[in-house]
Amino acid sequence: MKFLILYNPMSGRSNFHRYIPRIKKKFENSPHSIDFYESKAPKDLIKAAKELSSFYDVFLAAGGDGTINEVVNGIMSAERKPILGVLPFGTANDIAAILGINRSIKRSLNIFFHEKPIKLDVNQINHQYFIYTTASGMLSKISYDVPRRRIKKYGYLAYVIEAMQDISKDYRYPIKICYNDKEENYEVVMVLGLNSNRVGGVRLVNFSNSKLNDGLFEIRLFLRTKSFWRFRFLQSFIRGGRRIGDDVQLVSSKFEIKTNPDVRWNADGEYSTSGNIIIQTHKEALYVYASKRVKNKYFIQAPK
Repeated sequence: MKFLILYNPMSGRSNFHRYIPRIKKKFENSPHSIDFYESKAPKDLIKAAKELSSFYDVFLAAGGDGTINEVVNGIMSAERKPILGVLPFGTANDIAAILGINRSIKRSLNIFFHEKPIKLDVNQINHQYFIYTTASGMLSKISYDVPRRRIKKYGYLAYVIEAMQDISKDYRYPIKICYNDKEENYEVVMVLGLNSNRVGGVRLVNFSNSKLNDGLFEIRLFLRTKSFWRFRFLQSFIRGGRRIGDDVQLVSSKFEIKTNPDVRWNADGEYSTSGNIIIQTHKEALYVYASKRVKNKYFIQAPK
């Protein structure tokens, strides 16, 4: 098969280049071919993935979650959709972890060479596609607000420091949410949407029992109550994403949320849009490579 690695040279600590000779050698000893495409500017991989989709069987996105998100948006806008594989070279690397792909080049390529791809749900917020998360409010801006020079110097610790500062702020905003023919109003400090058990490098094993190809998306509303709301918020993350107190958990294939125009939303950790949004899930829209363990545990398997 023909593989194309699309990579962001600025992802994480900007060290992907040193692995290119090793990757080329692995492909020389395989029946597959490999080409490389280096991102030239922000959003460049969206255009490249769309334009090059008809020439390759597999796209390998090398970088962080933002890099993978760009490649996914390019694939989803193309008529022919290559299989997606991910090589984690970012900081949090949530998408790679969700799919059971670690930093070992040898192990990752073995999965791409030998595992059968599986269909994955792809989500959409307004006009942007995303794989696993969208959020607003507390902690939601950290992933794209931390300066890159600080990430290169401190790595994941840079996000932790920023998170500690963000938690001290007083978040409060109204939302009207429509889903499953219901309409409800809340005042929240954060809206967190996930179709997995990990976000921001943190495993949320108690967030839900969702699958990666069930056609559904889950939203947690962290409510702004009169007292102890910050303690309840922290307690939820400490306890692996468990719903605590009056916080609300919703499940649907489509949500419409109306809120203030200055409320910012991220998608896979990058800024996406502000104000009112529509979230919808496209069931099994994209073939991806995942580890055997992840496929058995987090995907609904077709009967053999």
